[in-house]
Amino acid sequence: MKSSSWLALALAGCGLVNSNTLSYDYAFDPQEFMQKMADEGTVATVPTAACDPAVSPDPCVPLQAQLPAGSPAKMQCDAVTRACAAVADIRLPYPIDLSQQNLPAPVVQYGVDKVSIKKMAYWIKKDTLNVALPPIEVYVASSAAKDLDDPSVKLIGTSAMLPARAQACADARDSDGDAASLGAAVCDVSLKSDGESALATFVKDYKTPFQLIAHLKIVAHGGDPLPVGIIDFVLRPTVTFSILK
Repeated sequence: MKSSSWLALALAGCGLVNSNTLSYDYAFDPQEFMQKMADEGTVATVPTAACDPAVSPDPCVPLQAQLPAGSPAKMQCDAVTRACAAVADIRLPYPIDLSQQNLPAPVVQYGVDKVSIKKMAYWIKKDTLNVALPPIEVYVASSAAKDLDDPSVKLIGTSAMLPARAQACADARDSDGDAASLGAAVCDVSLKSDGESALATFVKDYKTPFQLIAHLKIVAHGGDPLPVGIIDFVLRPTVTFSILK
C-alpha cells in the first residue's frame, strides 16, 4: 500500500480526524491555576486612610503591617479615590511544552501546515473567595517572558466576573463539556483575534515551549473585607492541526 493511502486510512480511523482535510482537533492537557489569599476564617478589613498619589514613597505602604501575613494583597494609594487600597495583582504562569504531550502521531510524523484555535475551555474547580472574582485575563507568551509588558505577550481572552464563592463559570457554556472537569460546568472564553493568532503560532512550532498566563486584579478599598480563600480553576485550549499532505 502506498504511504499516502496508508495515511488517509490511518486518519479516517480516528473519530477526531477529517480525512478530506487531514485536520485533527487536539485538546491540551488540563492546566490548573490556583491562588490562595489570606486563610479562610481570617476576619479583617482593609485599613481606611486618605492618601496623595503624588507623594513618594507611597504613604499607604506602612499599612501593609495591618494585613495578615501571607496575603498577596499590597497596600497602595488609589489615584482615583485618593485613598489607600489593598491590591492583589496576581499573575499565574503555566509552562507549556507540547512536545511532551500526546500529540497526534501524524502531526509529529508529517508536520503542520497551519493551526487554528477551536476554543479555550475553562471550569471552576474551587472558589472559596469571600469577594467577587474580577474577569480573568488569559495571555500567551514566550517561555522567557517575565511580565505582561514583554513584547511576546498577547491577550487570548477574558472570562466573565464571578460572585463570591461561585459554584460555576459564567461564560457561554461549552456544549461538549469535558470529562476532566468531573462534572463541573465548562465554559468557553471569548477569544481575541490577536491572541488567537499568537497562540496558533506558538502551537505550530510545538517543539518550542511557551506559556499561558492567567492574570487577575482584586482591589479592596478601606473598610472592605480583606479577600480570603482560594480560587482554583482549569484552562484547556483545543486547537485544530492541519497536517501537511
